[in-house]
Amino acid sequence: MLYRQTFIFFFLISFLAFSQEDLPKSNTPIQLDGVLNETSWDSAFEFNGFKQIEPNLGAITTEKVIVKFMYDDQYLYVGAYCYFKDPNQIFAATLERDKTLDNDDYVEVHIDSYNDKLNTLVFRTNPLSARQDFEVNRNGDVFNLSWNTFWDAKSKINDDGWSAEMRIPFSSLRYNVSSENIMRIKAIVNYKQKNERVIAPQNNTELASAQYHFSNSEEVRFKNLPRSKPLYITPYVKANVISQNQLNVDETAYDNETTFLEEKNYASNEILDKVLSNLGLDIKYKPDANQTIDFSVNTDFAEVEADDRIINISRFPIFLPEKRLFFLENADLFNSNLFGHRLFNSRRIGIEDGQAIPIIAGLRYAGNSSKWQYGLLSMQTHKVEGVALSNNMSVTRLRHTIGNFGSNIGIINTNKMNRDKSNHLVAIDANIRFSDNIRTRFTVGTTFDDVTGDWKSMYGTEINTFRANGFGINYRFREYTKDFNPELGFVPRPDTKRLTLNNGWRRTYTNSTFLRYLTLGHYFNKFWVSSTGQHEFFQTNIYLTAIHKKGARFTMFFPIYQEDNLYQDWNISEGITIPANQYVMWKINPIFDTGRARAYRANLDIEVGEFYGGNQFTTNLNVSYDFSQLFKAEIGGTYNQLRFPESYAIDTSRKINLSRYFTRLKFNFSSKSSLNSFFQYDTRTEKLGLNLRFRYNPIEGTDLYIVYNHNANINRDSLNPRLPFTDNQVFILKYSKTFLN
Repeated sequence: MLYRQTFIFFFLISFLAFSQEDLPKSNTPIQLDGVLNETSWDSAFEFNGFKQIEPNLGAITTEKVIVKFMYDDQYLYVGAYCYFKDPNQIFAATLERDKTLDNDDYVEVHIDSYNDKLNTLVFRTNPLSARQDFEVNRNGDVFNLSWNTFWDAKSKINDDGWSAEMRIPFSSLRYNVSSENIMRIKAIVNYKQKNERVIAPQNNTELASAQYHFSNSEEVRFKNLPRSKPLYITPYVKANVISQNQLNVDETAYDNETTFLEEKNYASNEILDKVLSNLGLDIKYKPDANQTIDFSVNTDFAEVEADDRIINISRFPIFLPEKRLFFLENADLFNSNLFGHRLFNSRRIGIEDGQAIPIIAGLRYAGNSSKWQYGLLSMQTHKVEGVALSNNMSVTRLRHTIGNFGSNIGIINTNKMNRDKSNHLVAIDANIRFSDNIRTRFTVGTTFDDVTGDWKSMYGTEINTFRANGFGINYRFREYTKDFNPELGFVPRPDTKRLTLNNGWRRTYTNSTFLRYLTLGHYFNKFWVSSTGQHEFFQTNIYLTAIHKKGARFTMFFPIYQEDNLYQDWNISEGITIPANQYVMWKINPIFDTGRARAYRANLDIEVGEFYGGNQFTTNLNVSYDFSQLFKAEIGGTYNQLRFPESYAIDTSRKINLSRYFTRLKFNFSSKSSLNSFFQYDTRTEKLGLNLRFRYNPIEGTDLYIVYNHNANINRDSLNPRLPFTDNQVFILKYSKTFLN
């Protein structure tokens, strides 16, 4: 009996240790045409037992889906066939590279190439062969939608559905150099007009957003993967014309200043400076599949879309997302736990007080060895007279994966230094998963600079137990001590303590004909001033979210009760000052979203109630429509109407309108060329902004951008002398080409 039990025990251990599937290797070439007709596909590893993520979590898919995997000495191949009982329901309207495919039918594969149970690379294509790639980090907590690499895809629409083939070079993946590599893979397919999203494998339905969790994936084994050392060299050349209207010395009129070819003061000779300022180089080298080195000279982001103008009716700064590609690859490696802050915020590099600062050069190194992840980012900026000194800014990161659930612990260090002063941060953070459903995290950090001296600390901790069904909690506490100041970070409310308690109940419906998801909860949020212990802010509310089977979502925060202590007067707008006092406010906040099941989508967010002794009516509205694969449109805006007591106003109306309106129009001439326009107007600056971006992308790694920016004064009579119609305008032409060695 004992012998039998021992045998069974060791048999099970052996089975668990060697249960990975060997991914088949193809010995014949695969023609990338979207048709799975090569004989090699017959023996490929196959996912076919797809189950629904939505609308009926865990139910069998209503359509047949097959996704296959295999590889050869250079590429990982993915083949997919998405059947349709009614092929007229196939929907695709996106042709552009790197644009989100959320509003189309699509096939996506996730590859956890290190098998670290934390991070995956995602490759997605639609029936029009459009490609999107991105990173999913921390099991779905963080998304890097701007991650980009080299790969190909081809799709074909058929009489009974559509098929696709992907060809992913191993040089575009990251993995340890070994005779055997274990990776985790999964596949997700979206049927837009059916509002059905399916996944294989589906092993876990208890977690919220379980489709991103490592438990819903399968381990496969690769043998003798290539040890290539690709070198990508991408030079660029840029030309621009900058026109500005500026007030003259006598302040009697506006004079136009036009500059052909930007100068960054890299050289004393004007011609040489113009040349150096408009040439640049990016180099990416992978000494092995486990490490990546990026080097950039005269780093330039002329092609990036203009930021959305922010209508901020709080007294604290608003976080702006990073859009610049150089800072987005491996971005999560340099992130820390988020408690309403960023210990490292790459937007602090190359931007000072809203003005662009030239980046002379930058270096980024990232790697992964077994359970260790490590990275270094260093950038050198150029001096701009009267704005910023030349700064060296760097961040160093080390992180170690522990346990069986994707836990990790790490250290991060940031530094900003110039000839006059320096600022440093050191922090330790950890994400500990005790099980699939219980997670805790903590951060302890400190800063030192030449102004305040000494080390100023912060700490934060959180526990989260939310699941797809049942009761859950999310409790967090953090404190920034006085003068805690990471100059390369983002801390919107310094010198504060914050306690947040979120209790909720969730239900995911499988058999309901009406509801897909329902959550009901209570939210509690309180701030204190760290240095004095005084109460600053308090909020409590109930919330409800319901999602319809077709994807429509309704959320209600009600009632919202807030207390806010202003310890000094707040000048919210010119002529309007909110006096220091203790304010009690009641509000409601309904939100409605139509979902993605149709060609159109609308989102309406309303906040109504009391506002610091006055009243607030805020409406956010976004409406988008995919007219065809050649044209898309989006319009929207934020309308803020605030009304205060007469005593707040000095020589102005007690009513203020702080609003923003915008429209985006996208023209896709083909999969290689597109034109995007972005108009926005806000009532605070009373300026109309236009951003036009034409992109020509004939092949992967070659890009031509033509960009035109125009800011116009709408209320020209608001100042004396009268404002010119054109405040400033910029025309940019940028060409880059990647050479692979």
